[in-house]
Amino acid sequence: GIDEGTADEIGILVTRLNATLLIAALGEAAYPKVAESHSEAKKFAESKKIVVMGGITPGQTTDAVAAVLAERVQADVFVNVTSVNGIYDKDPNKYAGAKHHRTLTPQQLLGIVGKGGLGAGSHNVLDIIAARVVERSHIPLVVLDGTRPENLSDALLLGKCDGSIVSGTKKKILPL
Repeated sequence: GIDEGTADEIGILVTRLNATLLIAALGEAAYPKVAESHSEAKKFAESKKIVVMGGITPGQTTDAVAAVLAERVQADVFVNVTSVNGIYDKDPNKYAGAKHHRTLTPQQLLGIVGKGGLGAGSHNVLDIIAARVVERSHIPLVVLDGTRPENLSDALLLGKCDGSIVSGTKKKILPL
């Protein structure tokens, strides 16, 4: 029964708590503080340690936070590790016949995520803001199943991607 703004603020706190847990799990490899802004994340990155952040802006998901950060640091690729193995035409947890997309253009991604909700707690593979940033920045997006952590190393180190790749180009995205 609380308003969306309050729900967003609580969500930001929860993502920062999760980020703190991840920093603890990463140990010395991680910068010891959760970045609370893009500027802080860029500054912390100078340490050459893993920088972890959670939410920063009410009304935006951590997808949008990550997409804007990828754009600001001119990343070669934006990897989104989530709870499904890529991008589907509809929620695969609700619809048995959902179609998995191995590759898409940014415009196709926008067509899919534009149908999703925007409220606190909505579940889209990526939010509309992040999808718009992917489109405007021309940074390729890779969406992987994070329930199997080896998917990330397989993609980045071996070029094996069981997820989805969003790119406006046909050039090889992985491995970096």
